[in-house]
Amino acid sequence: MNTALTILVVEDQVREREALSRLLKAEGYNTIPASNRPEAIGAFKDRVDLVVCDLRLGNDDGMAVLKEWRHTKPSVPVLMVTAYGDIHSAVEAMKLGASDYLTKPLKPDELLVLLNRYLPMRARNEKQNAIDAGGIGRMIGQSKEIREVFDQIRKVSVSDATVLIIGESGTGKELVASAIHDNSRRRKKPFVALNVTALPDSLIESELFGYVRGAFTGAIEPREGRFRVADQGTLFMDEIGDLPQTLQPKLLRVLETYSFAPVGSNTESHVDIRLIAATSRELPEMVKDGQFRIDLYHRLNVLTIELPPLRKRPEDIPVLVNHFLMDCAKRHLRPAPEVAPELLEYFQRYEWPGNVRQLRNVIENMLVMGDEASLTLRNLPKYLSGNPSSEQHHASEGSSNLHDLEKEAILSALKKSLGNRTHAAHTLGVSVRTLQRKLKLWGVE
Repeated sequence: MNTALTILVVEDQVREREALSRLLKAEGYNTIPASNRPEAIGAFKDRVDLVVCDLRLGNDDGMAVLKEWRHTKPSVPVLMVTAYGDIHSAVEAMKLGASDYLTKPLKPDELLVLLNRYLPMRARNEKQNAIDAGGIGRMIGQSKEIREVFDQIRKVSVSDATVLIIGESGTGKELVASAIHDNSRRRKKPFVALNVTALPDSLIESELFGYVRGAFTGAIEPREGRFRVADQGTLFMDEIGDLPQTLQPKLLRVLETYSFAPVGSNTESHVDIRLIAATSRELPEMVKDGQFRIDLYHRLNVLTIELPPLRKRPEDIPVLVNHFLMDCAKRHLRPAPEVAPELLEYFQRYEWPGNVRQLRNVIENMLVMGDEASLTLRNLPKYLSGNPSSEQHHASEGSSNLHDLEKEAILSALKKSLGNRTHAAHTLGVSVRTLQRKLKLWGVE
């Protein structure tokens, strides 16, 4: 029995239709070819999991195909393909219910990323899980470093053990956690995320374990905590290194017994969850300094995935830039501009202290603030354009220059934000607590 998902390919050009079908078959999908509207509508009787449809079908209109599919089978995602200069039609297609759009010439990486986004876990004939040439889940990249991460995700996904994800702020730790969940046996159950740094210390316990009515002032109604909500699924705790020391023994006990009592209650609940934790801090150093319990560290550090910073995989930057431009252009209802070669070169040489999150924020800033058909060095945000390039860094000691660059970027962002740390952190793509920790380290209050 063939369990592969089926994609309807609607394209009037024979060579393009066949090329797209070959690509999809190589990725483990079944395909149904259609060259015009009647053939596309005729596929209603077949099981189709997703439609890829050209906007122009000779004398036919891809919009008509979109409307009929959305009316007859509204749950089937439809990806529209359009020529670069016809972006307004693509926006109109989105208004009519298209899930997304792609521009010609089709880029395999972009298509595969969208398929991962709009299709459930797909069956593959010889290929395990949802790993492909473009990435896994919402992660993309082709560098050796990131492909090793994809391979680690595949391996830990078949296990149910606790995972610790290590990486600098902005490297995509939650995306890794989500990909592990989506490739695991728990994928049909909840994926619940909690960023420890996003909550005041006084609220973390009640967010994790819930509380009963009357547990404290304002607890008018009982509330389930994240552990209960994640039952049968996955709980992701980001920035676990910032967990208050008073709560560390309580978390350790939950991981040992999978039981806990809500705040204000003596009745324990049992849960079946998989914990994935992440941190941008050096937990072994925190253990040595007495800031993090060694027994909790060993309980968390069962399976480890270390994410490389963006500066260590510059070959992934072009595909990330292209992906972010397409995504931001779609959300802001405007055409995606070209990227000048010198700007792309600058991106690949820059150190990116805020990593992928910072790159995405920079791309969105340049797209929104610029109105040219091509982005150049002139469009760089001011806090970024004044920083030295990697060429200058390599002329002296790498590690110290990285710290200097990081400090310069943070202080520049603060100056531009008139001292507003929340705004500066958002601009840099780091958490407010991370920014505050850096400032304290440098003696900046």
